[in-house]
Amino acid sequence: MHPLIDGDMVRSIRETGSAVPGLPPRSEILDRHGLPYDRRAENVVITGCQILYLLPQVLVSLAKVLERGGFSYTFLSREYCCGNYLYRPAIQARDEEAIAECRRLSREFVSLNLERAEEMGAHRLVIFCSPCYPIYRHAFPERDIAFYPRAVAEVMEEINCEGEVDYYAGCYRLHRRFSPVPMDLDSTEEVFSKLRGLKIHRIDAPFCCYKPEGIAHVLDSVRTDALVTICTGCYGQALAGFPPEKGVNVFMLPEFVEKVMTNC
Repeated sequence: MHPLIDGDMVRSIRETGSAVPGLPPRSEILDRHGLPYDRRAENVVITGCQILYLLPQVLVSLAKVLERGGFSYTFLSREYCCGNYLYRPAIQARDEEAIAECRRLSREFVSLNLERAEEMGAHRLVIFCSPCYPIYRHAFPERDIAFYPRAVAEVMEEINCEGEVDYYAGCYRLHRRFSPVPMDLDSTEEVFSKLRGLKIHRIDAPFCCYKPEGIAHVLDSVRTDALVTICTGCYGQALAGFPPEKGVNVFMLPEFVEKVMTNC
């Protein structure tokens, strides 16, 4: 194994599915939040190895939106990390040999989730974690793999939604280093197109929001009391970065859509 790749992390993923050892079983979290898993369905939702533990409330919103639209889906009680955390040292060192080995490992891990999806009768993976999406698509370009806003767009009907929000799509600079597959941003625009009357102030991304100048740019650019994002990392940065006195509610896209559906 290449010296820039964390062998302990590889072993943890192979043995537990997670890049972080010691996490409780996924089934415990799924049961706690009433999320279905390991059932036959047309789609398997891939949460990412840490999102279920860190942002279960967002997955609950996603599930409510999908169920309202009659979407056939399931989560998995055993899900393998795509290995995106393995890439960081290789990317920092600009070591193409290490990056290539990371991609081979990703294909190994992703294939295990695809096998489980096939056992559930699913024909498509719906990826919630934004760094996972380009890795999955690059590993298996021939398979039906969608970023989660695509599923939201499929189940949504047009809704009257007067008001105005800010939207920060994110920069995806790191994602492009994982793989050359572009992020699917068009599906979110399709979701917005179904919210009739909603005015959207789109915030650009000249810097990554993990850099001080990046999150400062987002904070300075917000014009409304609601910020919508589709990237889990950007969501966390915004939640941590907005001072309470600014009075801005931060939403992942499923949370915002659920709110609109509930109030329409």
